Amino acid sequence: MLSFSQSKAFFIAAVIASFSFSLYSFPVFGKEQSLAPAKVEALKKQTVCSFINVKSGTVNIRKGPGDKYPVVVKLKRGDGVMAVSRQGKWVKIAARTHGTAPNETFTILEGWVNNQYINGCSEDQFDKWRK
Repeated sequence: MLSFSQSKAFFIAAVIASFSFSLYSFPVFGKEQSLAPAKVEALKKQTVCSFINVKSGTVNIRKGPGDKYPVVVKLKRGDGVMAVSRQGKWVKIAARTHGTAPNETFTILEGWVNNQYINGCSEDQFDKWRK
């Protein structure tokens, strides 16, 4: 039988191992990450600058393309995002933007938003997600 101090040490080791495993097994949504310049350029080439366009309050960003998926984060009107593609009425988001070019930063954000709540940043891209 383990002594109290041995079982306490065993418990602490198990918690640390479990926590470490979870960090490597599952993505951390919305976590601020500094990206290497090459990764930032690849992100810009593969995505379209967009922004959240909700009349008031917030909009749910979901883990998958539909209302049945859990909410990853809530964003508000004007929040900048980098959108990847569209599936039906849902738009896939790869990152959230902060600041303006050339000093903007990115937060990796894997999620989906209904296309009625997103627009392109530039005039030629404004309705990209609506069609």
